[in-house]
Amino acid sequence: MAVFTGFCVTIYSRSQTAIIAFDEREESLKTAGYLELQWRDEYLKWDPDQYDNIYKLFLPQEDIWKPDLSLRNTYKTFTGLGSSYLNVEVDNTGLVYWIPFQVLESTCAVDTSYFPFDVQTCTLKFTAWSYSMTELEIHKSIDGVRLEDYVENSSWGITETYASETTTDEAVVYFIFKLKRKSGFYIINIIIPVVLLSVLSVLTFILPVSSGEKASYAVTVFLSLALFMTIVTSELPKNSENTSLLAVYMMVVSIWSTLIVTLCLVESRIYTRDEKSVPINAFFMALVKSKSFFTCQKCAKSVKPEVCSKTSIQPYDSEEPPNNWRMVVDAMDFVFFWISFIVIFVCTLVLGIMAINVS
Repeated sequence: MAVFTGFCVTIYSRSQTAIIAFDEREESLKTAGYLELQWRDEYLKWDPDQYDNIYKLFLPQEDIWKPDLSLRNTYKTFTGLGSSYLNVEVDNTGLVYWIPFQVLESTCAVDTSYFPFDVQTCTLKFTAWSYSMTELEIHKSIDGVRLEDYVENSSWGITETYASETTTDEAVVYFIFKLKRKSGFYIINIIIPVVLLSVLSVLTFILPVSSGEKASYAVTVFLSLALFMTIVTSELPKNSENTSLLAVYMMVVSIWSTLIVTLCLVESRIYTRDEKSVPINAFFMALVKSKSFFTCQKCAKSVKPEVCSKTSIQPYDSEEPPNNWRMVVDAMDFVFFWISFIVIFVCTLVLGIMAINVS
């Protein structure tokens, strides 16, 4: 039985290589590094006294026995470790030291629920294809994954690494990486603009219908949100297992923006009504009453409550209906403004809290 006395993986520290790319859409991780492997081969022992005190040799890796280790969860092509121009180090006790450099492309399941504040867990699974645990033992070293000279990736940071051995009949060692997305780019270029657009959609109800620009303004905000949804969708992987909270937030804002456009069109229609031919019903009376109640309550708490009596907004008397449909539209703007503000504020607050908790 051949027994490995050490097996560890490390990020290559002698050149600028580390995490090359992490493609969330294709769910693949591309890394560059080298493995450090050592084992003892009884057939490679010699007595240095009989060979001019030679204690160490460097041999082509293809000239000696070595385990047929390979990356099992490879993304594209299945290849063995190392190459024909690499050497192995062998000492007189039969200890073999092999450091194959490799560019590894592995699969990595992506969970985008908290995009762009997500943390992904990727695994490199190394196995010896021709041997079982009864024929070949593989053990991880104490070091596991070494990151002393790791070069930071511009999009992802490594928060945790660890190694584990198999508990089955297979000779397998796992190296696990926890990658945290650097979300600064997405905060500046996606989240902040979307939040600002959601605020602009709420401000639609401040624009009077008489300006003639209310509906076009609401449509412009809606189209801007649709554009940002396209950008976010292009960044997400092609699967339906998980839905990003940011995508849900943008969908809620877009639906609410659609409702705002609809309300603007309805208000434009109502604004042109003649109260003599189309009487004001109880529902619209209730809207005017609500506005009158809240605005006059605000006046009552002000420094000069008498100002309330000088304004055009008078307390609603249930025995006297609103004078015209323009007052109804004004009341609709007031009520829907605060409802929209509360909806957008709550949604944004929930998104912010989840982002802080994940971070």
